[in-house]
Order: sequence, then C-alpha cells, then structure tokens
Amino acid sequence: MKKLFKFAIISILFFLLGCLVFFFVHFYRSIPKIEGNDSLTGLETDVKIIRDSWGVPHIFAQNEKDLFFACGYVHAQERMWQMELTRRAGMGKLSEIFGRKALERDRFIRTLDLKEAAKRDFEKLSPKMKTLILSYSQGVNSWMNSRRLNWPPEFLLLGYRPQPWGPLDSLIVREIMALILCVDYQSEILRAKLVKELGAQKALQILEEGIAAPHLEIEDVPLSDWPISHPFQGSNNWVLAGSRTESGKPLLANDPHLEISLPPIWYEIHLSCPGLNAVGVSLPGVPLVIIGHNESIAWGITNSGVDVQDLYIEKLNSSKDMYWDNDEWKPLFTKEERIKIRGEKDSERIEVSWTERGPVVSPVLSKNEKPLSLSWTIYDGGRTMESFYLLNKAQNWQEFVDALKLFDAPPQNFVYADKEGNIGYYLSGKIPIREEVAALFPFPAWKEEGRWQGYLKEEEKPNFYNPESGLIVTANNKIIPDNFPHYMGYDWEAPFRAERIIELLLQLEKHSVQTMKVIQNDVFSKKGEMFLPYIQETRIAEGESKQALDILKTWDLRMSSGKEAALYKIFMIFFHEEVFKDDLGEDYERFDSFFKRKQAGLLRIFADPLSPWFDKKETQTVETREEIIEISLDKAYKWLEKQYGSADRWDWMKINSFRFQHSLGEIPILKFLNRGPYPLGGDAFTIRCSSSSRFKGNWGVSYRQIIDLSDFRNSVCVLSSGESGHFLGRFYDNQIPLWLEGQYHPMLFDPDDIEEKGAGILILKPVE
Repeated sequence: MKKLFKFAIISILFFLLGCLVFFFVHFYRSIPKIEGNDSLTGLETDVKIIRDSWGVPHIFAQNEKDLFFACGYVHAQERMWQMELTRRAGMGKLSEIFGRKALERDRFIRTLDLKEAAKRDFEKLSPKMKTLILSYSQGVNSWMNSRRLNWPPEFLLLGYRPQPWGPLDSLIVREIMALILCVDYQSEILRAKLVKELGAQKALQILEEGIAAPHLEIEDVPLSDWPISHPFQGSNNWVLAGSRTESGKPLLANDPHLEISLPPIWYEIHLSCPGLNAVGVSLPGVPLVIIGHNESIAWGITNSGVDVQDLYIEKLNSSKDMYWDNDEWKPLFTKEERIKIRGEKDSERIEVSWTERGPVVSPVLSKNEKPLSLSWTIYDGGRTMESFYLLNKAQNWQEFVDALKLFDAPPQNFVYADKEGNIGYYLSGKIPIREEVAALFPFPAWKEEGRWQGYLKEEEKPNFYNPESGLIVTANNKIIPDNFPHYMGYDWEAPFRAERIIELLLQLEKHSVQTMKVIQNDVFSKKGEMFLPYIQETRIAEGESKQALDILKTWDLRMSSGKEAALYKIFMIFFHEEVFKDDLGEDYERFDSFFKRKQAGLLRIFADPLSPWFDKKETQTVETREEIIEISLDKAYKWLEKQYGSADRWDWMKINSFRFQHSLGEIPILKFLNRGPYPLGGDAFTIRCSSSSRFKGNWGVSYRQIIDLSDFRNSVCVLSSGESGHFLGRFYDNQIPLWLEGQYHPMLFDPDDIEEKGAGILILKPVE
C-alpha cells in the first residue's frame, strides 16, 4: 500500500512538473519576436521595425496602408491580451471568459450600449479612414494567424483563442476612454440624492462651488450598487513659449493620470511613412499616436471635465413600451441582448431600450421606479479616430485646429507647440447647449427647457494662441472665466496642482528640460499648505492629539517619506469622516469619492470655524472646527500607532505603496505576473499624482513626456512599467525603476539615433 501511495505521489509530481515544463516552454516561445523576417499576406511593400533599447518600436513603411498594417501587427505582438480585454469590456463580453463574476459589469456595459456608439462612429468615417482601420485590423489578424501553441500566456492559461479583430474593436476604445473620463452622470444622481435628503440649502453648502438652488423639485433617484466608480481622473500638461526657455523655443510637458496596471494603458510607438512621422504613445487597438510630436508640432492632453452627459426621468405608459415626449406617446426602441457566461449552458437575457435621448439606464445605474435615460455625445457618432489621424500629420496651428474640430468625445484640453515658436490651447469635443438645471440633476424628460439646443460652436470655445504670458497650464482645473455665457459643467478639480505648476514655472526666468523634470516630480502639497495653518493654530493641552499636533508643526508640506506626511494624510481621512459621515450616512463613501477633489465638500466649508457641518449629530454639545481637528488628530495618531508602531516608523511612501497589478494577478498562483509593492510619494493633489485605494496604489501618472521644440533629441519620456505585455519579456517591467525614481529615457526620433540604439530589427515582407 505504501509503495502504491509513493507511486501515486511521484506520478502526480511528474505530471505537475510536466505541466510546468509545457507551459514554460510555450510561454517562452510566445515572447514577441523583435528580430528577423516575417512574410505576411496583406502587405504591399517591406516594412522595417527597429526596437530601441527600451523596447519602443520605430516602424518605417513606404505607405500609410502598410504603416497601419504593421502597427496592428506590433500591437498584437506585445499587447494582444490587453486588446482582447479592452474590446470585451467595451462590448460587454467579459463573462464569456471570466464567468458569472463579470456579469454585472457586462450588464452595465450592454445597457449603456457602447457598441451602438462604435457603430455610429464607423458610419461617419471617411472611406480612406475606413480603409486604414481595416488595414490595421488585417495586421492584428495576420499576427493571430501566425500563432500555433505560442499564444501569449493569458490565452494559454484560460484555454481559449481570441476572435479576429475588426474595425469596431478599434473604435470601441474611444467609448471606453469616454466612459472613464466622463463621470457627471453619477454626480447628477448623487447631487439629487443629497438635495432630496438634506434639503437644497444644506446640500448646496457642500456641492460644487457656483451651483444655484434648483428651481424644480428634485426626484429621488438613489444610486444602484453598480457601478462602483473610480474618482474623476486627472492629468497635467503645460507649455512654455520660447521667451521662458533657455533655448528660445517652446517646451511642452504632459503626464496623464490613469489606472496603473501591467501592462500599462499606453504603448510607446513611432510611426513613419511619407506624409506621416509621429512618435509618442498609442492606445493598443488604436493605430495612431495619441500624445507626442511629429516633425513640426507637439501636443499634450488632459481631461477637461466638461459635462457632456445628462440623465432624464422618463414617463412610460402602463405597458412600458412607450414614453411621453413632446406632448405625445412615442414607442421605445427595444432590443434583446444575450450575454454568454463561461461554464453555463444558458445565456443571460436582458432588454436594452432607447428613447430619442439615449438608452434607458435604470436599474443598472439607479434603483428607481421611474426609468432614467442617458443623453451622451458619444451616441451621435463621431470622427475622433480621423481627428487623431489628421493630428499626427498636422504641421502648424491651423492644421492642428482643423484636426481637433473633428474630435468629438471625450472633451479634452490640448496644449500645442511648434518648431516656429508658437504655443496654444484648444478645447476639443462636442459640448451640448442646455439649461444648467437640466444638466446638474436628473431632469423630467417631457419638459421643454431640458432639451439640448445643439452644440457649442468651435469659435465660442475658450481657446487661445500665443498668450502674452508665454505659458499655458491645465490640470483638470476650471478652464472657463466666471462670466462664460454657456454652461460647461462643475467637474473641475480643485486648482492645487495647477497653482503649484504655475508657481514653479514662475520661480525661474528661463526653463530647460531638466527643470521640467523637477516640476513633474514635485510632491509639495498646496492643499496641505491651505489646511496646515488652521491645524497648527489649534489649542491642545495634552494627549495623542497634542503629540500629533507637535509632529505636524514641523512638516515641510511635502508628500514624501517620513511621519509628518503620513500623519497629515491619515488626519485628513478622519477629518472628512468626522465632518460628513454622521449627516450623509450610506452616501458618505460615494460623496467622498466624487466631491473631495472638487471645489466642494470640505473645501467649501473649512474657512468657517462655526459651520454647522462641524457639529456632530450624536452629541449634545455643538462642536466647532477646532474640536473636530482635535478629534481627528487623536484618531489619526492612534490609528498609525496601532498599524505601524511608534511615530519614527510612520512613512507615507510605504503606506502609499504602489502595486503593479496584472488582470490575472489576483489569482494566488498567478501573482508572479504582478510587480511591487513599491514605496511612492505624492497624493491626488500633488503634481506627481498618486491616488490609492486603501493605501494600495492603483491610480497615478501613467506616462510622462517632456518635448523640446528646439531639438527633439533632447525630448524624454517614461512609461509606468514597460512596453511588453509578456511577463518573460525583457521590456515587461524595465521602466519601473525610472518611473519610481522620477527619471526618463530618450524619446528617440532621429533615424540615425534609432539605428544606433537599436536592440533588434524585424522586417515584415509581403508574401510573394
């Protein structure tokens, strides 16, 4: 019996070893090929792809069609799993590979009907753009057709093969980015809920600055449990005219803040053929440079925060198949969606209904008896893909502007610079014209004053060219003057990052690439600068709160290593809770997520020491700001002491540690796909931005670039992790040390430099 047992154990061990060897061999064989020759059907001429020492592909083609084909091939080589996840997320098909745990997400996406938006995009594209996107798809599929058992690890582990790529799969990327960057539809529900529960007067004290009391009764439209959204995402960009630089030519800097993952959201790329020569970062699935420069101009992007979504309360008939609009009943357009679920025979069936305004999004968005529809500019269809194509080719300000006139969604802040010395700012996107009250809260759909009255004209936008100041800064702050005649929204972030950038830019008469690096990595807290004097003025006699106060009196206002920054951050968390949680109850977490980074909430009331918001409902006394500060200091000190021990062991950079998470890295045996955690400074309000969930970092600077218009050879950039999506590839995590340390690598553009720094040359040849 013992021999039989030993034999069984040995057999199992050999079987497991065999499985490991099988997977390792095929994992290794699937590492992207960067040298040699590949003959491919669909190419017209040879394409040369040079990978530099950072893994960045520089693609040299003889025509645009082959360039797009090769871009698709390269994206698939390095990021096919990421592309597959993106299109499945956008199409609502994650349940097919992840099972029932992804079902709620798929229901949400199917209800929003992002696929319909992508179809409308395709209908509006020019014949030439359709041809180029089709060529990109052929490049992706050509790579997929070359696979046997050497698929990327994720496909081997999950045991399936992706379907062929198509133009809609590329267009769905825009819809995903719009969903990430446009969040007002959720703010509308939360505003309405707070006004309903607190009354307009009290709610307006903590809602965004500038909102007037609604002149209509607010309906009760509670949020559903899904989706649990991430806070509004930010970015920084700025540009300096030659009058402010050492070289006499502009400098342009940009660092978009998005989710930090493995692989990263961005993919560095250089696309070159006659008539198009651009370098920067792309989104896998999209065959163009999104942020970067060409031979004449450079550009950077931040999210504008402009409101392009409105929720409407619909009135249905008794049979729920018609809605009331314009004094008549109109039929709902209804279609059935079937969601396949891995491991289950039967599909999940849902119905998606549309009014003329948009899809009916309850109950996935709101647990409400009255249905809500969503109007959103993406449902008109657009030409954002074509806009980026023209942007990559633009040679001057006018061509840049002409390109961005086609950029419909999501609205973005573009900064511009060219080699002639010009700088500029352009607000892209279709911006609906409507009454403010209809945009801030879910509005009765049958009321005429809630209708959209067309879109803002391009010449009415707050754009400018060569400002006298010689500098332009955007950091998701308010971009319009107070007297701007049209409603634009209230999803601006508090101006702390923008103010700090301007402050640092004005400290020196002349700037260089090196000073731009210092600014991009600055962790000084302008928010802390505002709050700290009030904290330091608090009178405390003894106890942990007194010890906490003594620590903060020596803080240098930098969100870096040490106990002071750690204490300040934990204090602010408790301070928010002490002020709002007793009044907001179950709404507190959502309120804190959506409003703490705006000119709202605590920032609206903090200057008033006797604000009624400081009074705690459960006590008989009336608390003041000073008393809440003391309570919060005490709680923060005790929390840190319990978690980390004595004060000399507190360290904000360790508390704020960052983990680079792979989509399969939550599975215990696949944790080797992750990297980290690594200590990191900064927070959501510093220029070097990092925003963590329960102090496990997951949002931050996804990419940094600094472009020198006097000599592109001086330009630098860095990704958050690396180019490759393959965990065994040498470019999987090679940029993490640079990113953590605030360093960069050269942004190669000159052909001679690329040849010199080449790590491998791959030639794609047409099949003869």
